[in-house]
Amino acid sequence: MEYKVLSPWAEVDDKSKRSLQPRLKDLEGKKIGLFVYFKEHGIVILKEVERQLKEKFPTAKFSLYQYPRDLTILSEDDEYSGSFREWVKEVDAVISSYGDAGSCAMFLAKNTAFAELLGKPAVMITDPAFVNACQVGASTQKVPGLRLAIAHIPINMSAINSLEGLGEAVRPYITPIIDDIVAALTRPLTSEEESPTNVEIPLSGIVFKGDLVEVNNFLYKSGMAYGMPIMPPTEDAVKEMLTGTDLPPDHVVARIPPMMGKATVEKIAINAVMAGCLPTYMPLLIAAVQCMVDFPRVKIEGYSCSAASWFPLWTVNGPIRHDLNLHSGSAVMSPYFKPNATIAHATGLITLNIAGVRCGIEDMAKTGHEGRFGVCIAENEEESPWEPLHVYYGLNREDNAITNTWPRCRQDFMVTGAINLLRNICDNIDCEVFDPGSTLIVGPETAKSFSTAGFTRKDVLDYLVEYARRPQPAANPRWNIDNHHIPEHGPILSMDPTRSLRKFWSSDHLVIVVAGTGRVTSYNGGGDHGGPITKKVELPANWNKLVAKYKDIVPNYIRY
Repeated sequence: MEYKVLSPWAEVDDKSKRSLQPRLKDLEGKKIGLFVYFKEHGIVILKEVERQLKEKFPTAKFSLYQYPRDLTILSEDDEYSGSFREWVKEVDAVISSYGDAGSCAMFLAKNTAFAELLGKPAVMITDPAFVNACQVGASTQKVPGLRLAIAHIPINMSAINSLEGLGEAVRPYITPIIDDIVAALTRPLTSEEESPTNVEIPLSGIVFKGDLVEVNNFLYKSGMAYGMPIMPPTEDAVKEMLTGTDLPPDHVVARIPPMMGKATVEKIAINAVMAGCLPTYMPLLIAAVQCMVDFPRVKIEGYSCSAASWFPLWTVNGPIRHDLNLHSGSAVMSPYFKPNATIAHATGLITLNIAGVRCGIEDMAKTGHEGRFGVCIAENEEESPWEPLHVYYGLNREDNAITNTWPRCRQDFMVTGAINLLRNICDNIDCEVFDPGSTLIVGPETAKSFSTAGFTRKDVLDYLVEYARRPQPAANPRWNIDNHHIPEHGPILSMDPTRSLRKFWSSDHLVIVVAGTGRVTSYNGGGDHGGPITKKVELPANWNKLVAKYKDIVPNYIRY
């Protein structure tokens, strides 16, 4: 059978590319801007660059600008963009440093590209592992040719408590790239740098015809599918998927970074078809896209483009759980059930094809995660002693909702008794990040034991914040030197190494979901770049008829 399939890849509003600024003749007598983001060791690197450049160009002058925010586009930041523009006016060229992590490198490149857009030649120092992330970041700002100086600078920040002495340590790694930095600011532009070419990708209409295997091979080879089979997104299949919403196909739900692809209802539906979803899943997928772009409460590139290994966890609340037969019982984290598995997979394909996050290009995870395609579960509201999760976050009980977190590693806590279990979690939970979070999957029986002991959902979270502690020297100071990059509600780091430090700085990124069976499984992480995010789900007018049409698609296991 021949299938005629539509493209899942998203359009962007502006495909234009800008040329690089003309280069300087040389650096003698020039004022060089040194641009650094929130990581303090970037200042040390640039100061060493300054020292070595002064040896080559004694009359050169230097000016430092630090942008203290993570994962934020400087040109769109009203608080800092004005001062940055004024600073750029006063310099002849810009050197930025240092791309040492996936999303961090991407945003440093975005913001370095801003200097080019303001009329000044620029170069960014980055680790070779994150060249792709830098190129993507600059390209999203219409400057695909941003020049890079590449150096691996092994900064072991966990071994130091201050920036003193770091200059000597980075010197051997700066010396080999000084000539590269100079060349990046002075070498004449190539023809491609002067007139960047655009790559055309098939975006609309029928993009391929073939049988099931050929369609799968085409989409996989085109980078539009993961390494698992997909359903062909034909016009008829997409039309049926669109019955799951009252929104028109060309309605733009959001523009999802880093590509800023337009998540039209039709593109969401195409990816939903590929994942094997039913039309009744569309309302959840539309709300999930809204979760992805709820900036600044969540900075999605921090998770999807990180060198760390995060995965998207989706929790569904409200009557829709039963309409879709979403699973909340035993083995809840395993993909046995169609809605759990395919809703999650669809969000993964949306991240691939609309956000534009691909392995080794935007997704810079060093190890990756088995849940990277997404995990979707339902909360067991009926057996929970507490208010449902979406009610805890301000919605009404009768509302339908989806909540998104991005955890990493898993820990199981099997101790019995509410107090003993809390003590065990506090002593052993692992959360070595700069603004920690965790999503705890608590079985109904354990939730009831907490409730019987007098703990509300909030009480459990407050208990963890107060009593989950570790010695301050055990905390990685990489993110916290000089109290930089600590949220306003974060702790004041003591100068006394005998003091303890909270593992969780607040309950802002702590989540409890009542699901599964047994005691507590903690999926740690998820606070670094925001969340949790809860969105209300809007149902189409034909909902009851649609649910009745697909209600009986449930597993009926053969007994043996």
